[in-house]
Amino acid sequence: MHFARTSTLLGLIGCAVGAAFLSLNTSPLQPVPYGNTESSAQHLVQMVAVDGPRQAAETLNHDHKWNEVRLAITAGQPETARLLPALMPLAGPATTRSLQQAMRHTLITHPTAMLAATTEDTTTPLSTTTICSPNGMSALWRSHAQLAVSSVHDSQLAVRAKRCLDTLDSKASGS
Repeated sequence: MHFARTSTLLGLIGCAVGAAFLSLNTSPLQPVPYGNTESSAQHLVQMVAVDGPRQAAETLNHDHKWNEVRLAITAGQPETARLLPALMPLAGPATTRSLQQAMRHTLITHPTAMLAATTEDTTTPLSTTTICSPNGMSALWRSHAQLAVSSVHDSQLAVRAKRCLDTLDSKASGS
């Protein structure tokens, strides 16, 4: 009886120690593959082209598929520059805020795609100042966003990049 208890106890301790060692994975985290996001973005562009923006937005609402738009944003797909101006004005307020937040987070990793989707019109949800505003974002995000946007050297996006950097700088000094 004593041998069985000791063996069981040692077995449990061995399993616990082994599980602890297995959880000490030192390799960096790998991005989660979201499937074929490029074809999803292209599919959304085609849906807008064929059905029109209003019908596409209604389909996205009805089928609860706005997440596909968010995935296209976070993947930094160039198609988002055509998708967002067509769809975002037709999204509900909560969806609009969610898409804006996705764009803000993606600004760090895909600044060219995000700036291409913005507009200089400050009254729209896609305004450069709205997407580049650090309100509610961390100081670390702000510094990463400044580095990312300053690396954009596309002459067609120069004005938007400058406005974005000015927004990040003015909010940083005003905070």
